[in-house]
Amino acid sequence: MVVKISPTQHQLNRILGLILLGVLLLTSSRATPAAAQDSIDLEAAVETVFNRLTPQERVGQLFIVSFIGNDVSSESDIAQLIQTYRIGGVVISAKNENFANDANTPTEVLALTNALQNLAQTPPPVRQELSSPALTATPVVTPVITGPVEDYAPLPLFIATNQEGDGYPNTQIRAGLTSLPSQMAIGATWQPNNAETIGQIVGQELSLLGVNMLLGPSLDVLDAPRPERGGLLGIRAFGGHPFWVAQMGQAYIRGVHQGSGNRVLTIATHFPGSGSSDREIDKEVPTIIKSLEELRQTELPPFFRVTQLDPNQTTLPEGTTDGLMTAHVRYGGLQGNVPISLDAPNLPILLTLKEIAPWREAGGLIVSASLGAPAALETIVANQETFPARRLTQDAFLAGSDILHLTDFAFSTDPEAQFSNISDAITFFQEKYATDPSFQTKVDKAVRKILKAKMKIYGPNLLTVEASNPTERLQELGRLAVDIDQIAQEGVTLITPLTREGVNPLPRPPQPNETVLIFTDSRIRQDCPDCPEFPLIPTTALEEIILELFGPQATRQITPDQISSLSFSDLKAALNENLVESDEELRISRSEVEARIQAADWLIFAVLDINPEVAPQSDAVRALLRNRYDTIRNKTLVVFSFNAPYFLDETEISQLTAYYGFYSKGRDYLKAAARLLFQQFEPTGASPVGIPAVGPLDLSPDPNQTIQLQPIQWVDTNGNTAPIEAQEDPITTFDLKQGESILFRTSVIVDRNGNPVPNGTSVNFLRLYPLEGLPLEPLTAGTINGIAEITIVKERDSPLQVRALSDLAAQTVPFNIGPGIVDTPTPTPSPTPTPTGTPTPTDTATPTETPTSEPSVTPEPTATPIVAANVQGPVGPVNFVDLFYSLLAMMIVGGIAFTLGGE
Repeated sequence: MVVKISPTQHQLNRILGLILLGVLLLTSSRATPAAAQDSIDLEAAVETVFNRLTPQERVGQLFIVSFIGNDVSSESDIAQLIQTYRIGGVVISAKNENFANDANTPTEVLALTNALQNLAQTPPPVRQELSSPALTATPVVTPVITGPVEDYAPLPLFIATNQEGDGYPNTQIRAGLTSLPSQMAIGATWQPNNAETIGQIVGQELSLLGVNMLLGPSLDVLDAPRPERGGLLGIRAFGGHPFWVAQMGQAYIRGVHQGSGNRVLTIATHFPGSGSSDREIDKEVPTIIKSLEELRQTELPPFFRVTQLDPNQTTLPEGTTDGLMTAHVRYGGLQGNVPISLDAPNLPILLTLKEIAPWREAGGLIVSASLGAPAALETIVANQETFPARRLTQDAFLAGSDILHLTDFAFSTDPEAQFSNISDAITFFQEKYATDPSFQTKVDKAVRKILKAKMKIYGPNLLTVEASNPTERLQELGRLAVDIDQIAQEGVTLITPLTREGVNPLPRPPQPNETVLIFTDSRIRQDCPDCPEFPLIPTTALEEIILELFGPQATRQITPDQISSLSFSDLKAALNENLVESDEELRISRSEVEARIQAADWLIFAVLDINPEVAPQSDAVRALLRNRYDTIRNKTLVVFSFNAPYFLDETEISQLTAYYGFYSKGRDYLKAAARLLFQQFEPTGASPVGIPAVGPLDLSPDPNQTIQLQPIQWVDTNGNTAPIEAQEDPITTFDLKQGESILFRTSVIVDRNGNPVPNGTSVNFLRLYPLEGLPLEPLTAGTINGIAEITIVKERDSPLQVRALSDLAAQTVPFNIGPGIVDTPTPTPSPTPTPTGTPTPTDTATPTETPTSEPSVTPEPTATPIVAANVQGPVGPVNFVDLFYSLLAMMIVGGIAFTLGGE
């Protein structure tokens, strides 16, 4: 059958063909962006390496494991896991005796990481069959090497560690490196650039040591501190408000990437947030009774911030984390009865949220929380005698983890038991990969993400890159010019008494005729059972620093005879009336301790967290204030808190002369305490968390500030725009015709601590036509970095007055829109907004009027044109390619017209 085409149809086909050709030519006028091309090249490189891997190698990449000791010989357990089971990475720590914190730590750690990478990049000795390790758990199916040595893919390893700051126990590599502050100490400065600076140090130092994965930072929001329970999150959090945790976390991550040259990945913890937990992380499984919407308000915004992607970006930017680590936490609102880390029905709900899904698609990794932690076992093990290695790993993987984090993976610390359980889990995965197509697909997808992450560190040539680091680079340690002393001082907080600005509760430092007695919580700890013991703060550390800075060899403000030190253990023992003088706990006699207390004019207490269950001496200050206050009431009593600031109650802190928060116990923070005592600086920090004995965290706008309005842009009735140039003196009047408008920007609105209010804080713009006495309904916009922007239209041919207020911050400079002189009469009273207490804006708040650009954290007024959202921006210069294709389009249209005319 022949289909005849009518002349009209033929004509239409020709026209459509020409139009289609024109569209194709025009759409091709935009060359493939470099980022997109890089993405294509990266994906191709991933596929090349992926196709080279054997099934055993693919499965092995899912696992990062810990091991005990520092034996990395070819016959060691870790060598077998690397070379035969092809694990993807290793977690190193002082706790597992992989290295010691001593004079040679940097050299030891680099030698360890280089040896591990050499194992990964060297084929193993040919074995017919592996000998089965001693079994203490589920029997191991012993694999046989089936491929020739030539098939061995020499993939470099992830080498991970915890390096959170504040020394022991959350900083594994300490000796020979910079003494890092805790996250809360950084948060107390309220300066994201400080977080970025510390991140740069961490990134640089870890990369020089061959560590390429940081298990941190913590993005938990400590919104409800629990002073009655020690050992919780505490100073491991940046703060108690999601906006500031997000700001600090993103800056810290950016710093790690910058300092390492993008050779250290960050794995932000503990997703989706454990700040409200009432249990110690990884020790027990807490239940947080919050709905998904409540998690969106508090816990999730910091994770949303560090997983943000520009739609035009195909790789993760510097401020974006490379991975998230799940938390062993139940969330009541998600109706799960197992930790979210093992919850296959509910974890995917969180990972497919619109704020996180693009990041996942771009290669963002999910790392399970430690699957050997007691919290992971709590809901699975019920009087089991065998370790549930297979179920733990399978549940975590099916829940959504790409990388399975196997540390302390046994009921005991027996290395053979841990090796047996790890090898059993990997063998189980190999079997499922070979027999379960859907499981294989899921593994392959995770492995591609892992390869992409490794290429970020090593580049696309994963199979030929030299992964070890030269020892000469250790000379670069400590070369970053960073003043940790200054960061420490910026975070120091006067917690109580609350005084007028500039009033110091300590009117003078210790005088030559006064004596000072320091009590220090010098609890003893050790990295591992066989490791040397050390005090968290040496008993005489603060005394020695005071004499170093202000003693006879310095300013001569104090002599050794004026100052002495005792430990909290000494104080607690002296207060224990059940002890007799012969008891060993009474290192110093009760009478001597009491004599020193009575002779002292100043009693200074260097405190950590109060947790008597773990450190019985930690509540010594509390015991003294409760039982002997009558004997010390006339002395100057000063508490320096080198941990979280919320462990003392209202009565206890009311008995103190001054209570200061330092939030970290490193030497730089002890020096800050000494300098504060001798009044070398005034404390300017503010607690980043609520203190129950003092009050909640209040980030509402400061009612004493005056909000100013700056006109940024004029818009006429046709939508044409022009910038309004800033003047040396702020503009407070501007003439408009009816129907024209102005884009306004507020001054930076600050909270009660003087920092920009959190994003999304509501600002009400009041409009009044004073000649008519006609107030209009307020317009509302949300802040971004403390600034709100809104467009105000002059709707009537009459003078218009505009004001801005936010919560109790009602002082504002009115802006007059003419023509016409506005004498600022007393306007008809408009309803005063009812304060709602401290707002809880989130980082993802959507204001009624969205600012057209994101101001910097502390922006100055600028004349830079800001184009309103509904106005076409200025056209850029015409380039040759655009001109060519525009002419070509015109030719096509002309051809169509000619064709129609010819027909």
